[in-house]
Amino acid sequence: MKLRRQLLLVSLVALALPWAGCQYLRQVDAALAQGQLQALEATAAAIAARLASAPQLIAPDPARHARPPGSQLYLNPLSHPPVVDGYGDDWRTWELTPRELLNEQLMPQAQITLGQFEDQIYLLLTVSDETPAYRDPRTNLLAGGDTVELFTSGRHYLLPVASRGPVEALWHNPREGDYQRELRLRGRWTTSPKGYQLELTLPYALTGGGLSIRVQDRANSNGATPIHSANTLPADGQPGRLVAPLPELQKELDHFARPGLRLAVVDSEGFLLASNGQPQEINVEESAPRPWLRSWIYRKLLAREELPKLPENDLPLSSGIGRDTAEQWFGGPLQSRIGAVSVPVITRADEVIERPLLGRVLVLQSAEVMQSVTEGAAHRLWLISCAAAATALLFLLGYASWLSWRIRKLHRAARNAIDSNGKLRGNFPRSSASDELGALNRAFASLLGELDQYHQYLRTLASKLSHELRTPLAVVRSSLDNLSAGELDEDSRRYAERAMDGSARLSGILNSLSAASNLEASIHQAERERFDLADLLEVMVQCYSDAHPRHRFSLNKPDGELFCEGAPELLAQLLDKLVDNACSFAPEGSEIQLLARSEKGGYLISVSNDGPLLPNGYAHKLFDSLVSVRKEGDNAGHLGLGLHIAKLIADFHQGRLEARNRVDNSGVEFSLKLPSR
Repeated sequence: MKLRRQLLLVSLVALALPWAGCQYLRQVDAALAQGQLQALEATAAAIAARLASAPQLIAPDPARHARPPGSQLYLNPLSHPPVVDGYGDDWRTWELTPRELLNEQLMPQAQITLGQFEDQIYLLLTVSDETPAYRDPRTNLLAGGDTVELFTSGRHYLLPVASRGPVEALWHNPREGDYQRELRLRGRWTTSPKGYQLELTLPYALTGGGLSIRVQDRANSNGATPIHSANTLPADGQPGRLVAPLPELQKELDHFARPGLRLAVVDSEGFLLASNGQPQEINVEESAPRPWLRSWIYRKLLAREELPKLPENDLPLSSGIGRDTAEQWFGGPLQSRIGAVSVPVITRADEVIERPLLGRVLVLQSAEVMQSVTEGAAHRLWLISCAAAATALLFLLGYASWLSWRIRKLHRAARNAIDSNGKLRGNFPRSSASDELGALNRAFASLLGELDQYHQYLRTLASKLSHELRTPLAVVRSSLDNLSAGELDEDSRRYAERAMDGSARLSGILNSLSAASNLEASIHQAERERFDLADLLEVMVQCYSDAHPRHRFSLNKPDGELFCEGAPELLAQLLDKLVDNACSFAPEGSEIQLLARSEKGGYLISVSNDGPLLPNGYAHKLFDSLVSVRKEGDNAGHLGLGLHIAKLIADFHQGRLEARNRVDNSGVEFSLKLPSR
């Protein structure tokens, strides 16, 4: 990790103050939220006590509580009468939640929605049936196929399912002993993607306050036993009661209405009986408007847990919680919070028998008012603590940037102190700072100065040795020549010949050292010209075939000319080094392959031979001076200067010389990439 980042992480300790303030504000916010729920519970308890003292307001129908749960149907108040055409387009605009009807296998079979406008009841029934069996007039059976049955307080209506058209409602008249058609019950059948649909209307007086429905599914139209049936009819055969909003209860509830407060009263099964306050009023902020971004940030900072979403159509905490008081926070739009409290309404009529649950009082309110108080305190605290933390962070960040800049400057100077050829540039800057970084800079400068002097000594060592050793070597060779000219016995002549061979190798070594030390200067003095690389390779391959008869040479190149700009005599010298290296390692009689081809922006020349592979890690070291991978005891007198000279020539031509093992590990390949100009 970089030093600046380390100092930045250390400076984050300054954020402990805002963090502590945030924790304190969260505790304050939690206390205010709990207080708001307690206030809502007190309001709900007051309304519940009022309704418990007057149970006729919430339970005007005495027969309602005698019916089993699940048998009642809810009448949604409608703003206008829907068009009874069987399609149900008007119902979609009201977004009412339908009642789901399950068959005996507890699988969904139908959905029913009921509404009331003035004294008329409207019904929308959607049935899932992949193979509907419609009434067949030829059988004279009233219930030969699928049927929908309505049960009111005094009558049982039979509605044979049709694919399309008006509804024919039949009821049995015991006086006449026959089925008669009920003209006050009007509706239309239509088909739906999953079955069929019924839209129906009938007067409320016709139901007598009670209504149940049964859907019979038959496999065919011959009057067989239904294979599936879904209904709301209780086991005693008496229809359930119709539940609708209560006007008297609504008037009583309006006395408790407050701005920003949602009040609702539901019965024991969760059906809405009265309510006031629109849902959008819960999120209305009565105080002065604040920037939404700042409010959103404070809500994020003060939020401690993920809240469940507020139901869009159903009231929360309206059913399924028994006879206990319930309270919970819900998530609203823009990360707002909405508190909900549900208090049961239990009659006080009898203290011996278990008192029945008449319904529940629901109170909902947004936390905007309480949250504005917390946000005001948070705003002031964050302004002070964040200003102090930001000042400390900026100071430490500036100091870390300055310190990191000095370290990067020292790093760049150390990295650029040596060029690509390993030579010291000698321009390392010296710092006058008195701190540790300044001392480190001066220590680097002194070290590089000493290394430069040592490097200069090493650069001139080869020429000095070559110069100093040539004179005694000449004396030795002349003495050996004079000795060989005389008469010697067989052993003496053998020793003299060995000495002559050794002096010749030593002379070659001195010539190589001298050539390597002076090659770079001669390369820079070489003249560039435009020449045909293909012609040069053909001439060189012919020369190699004559000079190395123990190996076979092949050249693979494209037809035509390969014009290149450079020094052809230097490239010939480079190829000599590569071919000499290949002949040294290739088995006798093997083929040495030369390849040349055009590439994007230049040419590629490669020399490939069979033989031993390169040792691991030597692919780049081969081109260094005095590096060789030949076996111990090789009498050729190699110093590892050939490939180093080849690398210098490649650098002069701005090319790249690389060495690698063949893909099939059968030998070694050297490649040279040259630019075209």
